Amino acid sequence: MNFTTAQAIFEKAEGNRSGLPPWTYNNPELTDLETNEVFLKNWIWLGHISDIPSSGDYKCFDIGHERAVVIRGASGAIKAFNNLCSHRGSRVVEGEKGHCGKSMICPFHGWTYDLDGGLKTIPKSSTFPEIDQSQLGLKPMDCEVWHGLIFIRFGGEGESIANIFNEAEAEIGLYNIEKMQPMNESWRLEYDLDWKSVLDIDNEGYHVPIGHPELFDLVGATYKDEVLECGLSRSYGNFENRKFKKPLIKSYVETLPESSYLPKSHQSAWIYWGMFPGIVITLFPDSIEVYQVYPTGYHKSVMAGAGYALEDDRPAMQKARELNREINSSVGEEDSNLVKWSAEGMRSSAFEGAMMSDLELGIGAFQNQLRKLLPVVKQNQPPTPGTISQVNQTLLDERT
Repeated sequence: MNFTTAQAIFEKAEGNRSGLPPWTYNNPELTDLETNEVFLKNWIWLGHISDIPSSGDYKCFDIGHERAVVIRGASGAIKAFNNLCSHRGSRVVEGEKGHCGKSMICPFHGWTYDLDGGLKTIPKSSTFPEIDQSQLGLKPMDCEVWHGLIFIRFGGEGESIANIFNEAEAEIGLYNIEKMQPMNESWRLEYDLDWKSVLDIDNEGYHVPIGHPELFDLVGATYKDEVLECGLSRSYGNFENRKFKKPLIKSYVETLPESSYLPKSHQSAWIYWGMFPGIVITLFPDSIEVYQVYPTGYHKSVMAGAGYALEDDRPAMQKARELNREINSSVGEEDSNLVKWSAEGMRSSAFEGAMMSDLELGIGAFQNQLRKLLPVVKQNQPPTPGTISQVNQTLLDERT
């Protein structure tokens, strides 16, 4: 894998190690711009193929003013559509997930769509002018299934998920993710703060020794953050041949049985792969977890995810997975406080910017990618209210 250096990352930021200006964490106009230009034009993780195993099963996702539904069709193919009836814009299906049988029936007036998105029937169609129903199906969206993981994109252009993760393919492919099943219900954490504050914590391991004592007991000095030249980030730790002090960690390692499908190099590895703007795939010897961070409004953000694992009825494996969840739950609780305190600092008049070390290169790489899409965030002071989108477009035009 082709890794870049911290020096190269901060050189791209013109030597800036102070991070994004504080105003960028506290501006509702910028949040709207980020939603429209970053999240609606990049890939979003929606789930796993096992979440919608049967024809007619679906999952929904909302962000900003947009709504999506991913559904398994009659042939077994998985497709994504805007969850928007062609008649009056109602949701065609509701809830986070469900099953709609052989058709999607709008709950407003009963317009009916087949599982491939085509419009089948219009109640009392004679009351409408002549209609070409073939032109009124649900609007399709980009949808890609990669190693069993489902990704959607509302708009924009760019590389496929397979191309983005090309350098990670050999490692992620070891885990047979496409054969996994959900371990439990999906989870969702809601924050009253800017989405970037969450990722500023999630993108660096400098805080692990102090902020996560149990995780550090597991992986110790083997933990490191890496950034590939393609923009993916990778965090890695290994607990082979280590001595443990924490009872929870000791129990996990002693309980964990061999996973025969993994090579020895990964039998004791904890690995986190991150993709801009906020998707993380975590790989453990016993299971995986996938999650993403995204904005839901001004000073409102979400981290949502789910765990998956191969079928394994060994009691030791079941116990190891429970202990893994306990470890990660502790990490999540610890991060919640750190995120909150950091976000509060961004609102203080005394805060003048961060000072990032080489161990925080993941934050630098993430912020470089954001600056590339939204050059307005490079400005030390916010533009005049009502002009952020216009200023950003002007800066993009000047650059091209």
